[in-house]
Amino acid sequence: MIKKFIKDHPLHKKIAPVFDALFLLRPTLFFPVWIMITAGMTASRMNISRYQVWLHDFDLSTLSLFIGITFISGGSFIINQIMDVDSDALNKKLFLVGKYIPVPAARKIMYLTLISGSIFLLISGIYNFLTGALLFLFWGYFYNIEPFHWKQKPILGMIANSAAGFLLYASGWLHVVASEGFSLNEFAFGKMLIISIPYLLCYTAVSLLTTIPDIKGDEPTGSITFPVKFGSFATIFISMIMVLAAFVLGWTYDDPVSTTAAAISLPFYIFTLIRRENKDVLRAIRYSILILAVLLFTVYPLLFPAVLIVFYLSKYYYWHRFNLHYPTFQVDDNISTSPAEKA
Repeated sequence: MIKKFIKDHPLHKKIAPVFDALFLLRPTLFFPVWIMITAGMTASRMNISRYQVWLHDFDLSTLSLFIGITFISGGSFIINQIMDVDSDALNKKLFLVGKYIPVPAARKIMYLTLISGSIFLLISGIYNFLTGALLFLFWGYFYNIEPFHWKQKPILGMIANSAAGFLLYASGWLHVVASEGFSLNEFAFGKMLIISIPYLLCYTAVSLLTTIPDIKGDEPTGSITFPVKFGSFATIFISMIMVLAAFVLGWTYDDPVSTTAAAISLPFYIFTLIRRENKDVLRAIRYSILILAVLLFTVYPLLFPAVLIVFYLSKYYYWHRFNLHYPTFQVDDNISTSPAEKA
């Protein structure tokens, strides 16, 4: 009875639009954001003291970091939607800008989000604020805005996403180093850069795959993404090699998290390369994120309830707003990404 009420009652059609402004920030993309921050925190802690798990102490500074980076990322995602109105229409996206939220209103929400994120990052520490500023520079400005517009350039678009992944990872690493009172010269930069490589390879591999299902919409609008330029086979192959390299480097660095995540994810990339269907691409994207998240839950279990809340709130919203069953780990023959899956 409760399930039927939640799924079918017409009352929810009136409630769902209340969340339009929230979903303008594309909360389902918070999953990889939070995962990369937590990956940086986990790697940093393991560098300081090996095999720490189940760290559940509540910390306002850490909460401020996650809120701040989330808002900065959300503001960048709004810019992406404003700039992608034409290609999203061709790709049959259900984005909110234009149809449900006017562009001027979306801009106001973007500015409010970015200002709020900056305040939270200042509360959590000056290094976090600087990391957030760089994150917006690459992911918000260089990636979306003319004359740069890196998302329409195959190599620069990949570089922008990789840089964003590194900055997310770095924010987690530096936060732990600072909170533990260690010198940044001792535990940052050099070690952080080296140990981040397996995670960045996995992150970049997923980022490349997210561009494949939207080739048909990107080509007519002049978006020369990586698969538009080099083809889907080359994109999948390079992504698979990245995950394989992540496994080898993770093993070399004696990092159990990146090694295990890459080893479990690799078969999905191999199968995708063999069959090359879009449902296999989506499966590789979603399962790769899930696998790394589950491993990180064992270190920072407080990440789990945050992910769970966003997951089910998103399912509620997309079902009652657009009659769309998303997010889900079930992959059917639908050849396009979800309305919130592509950065």
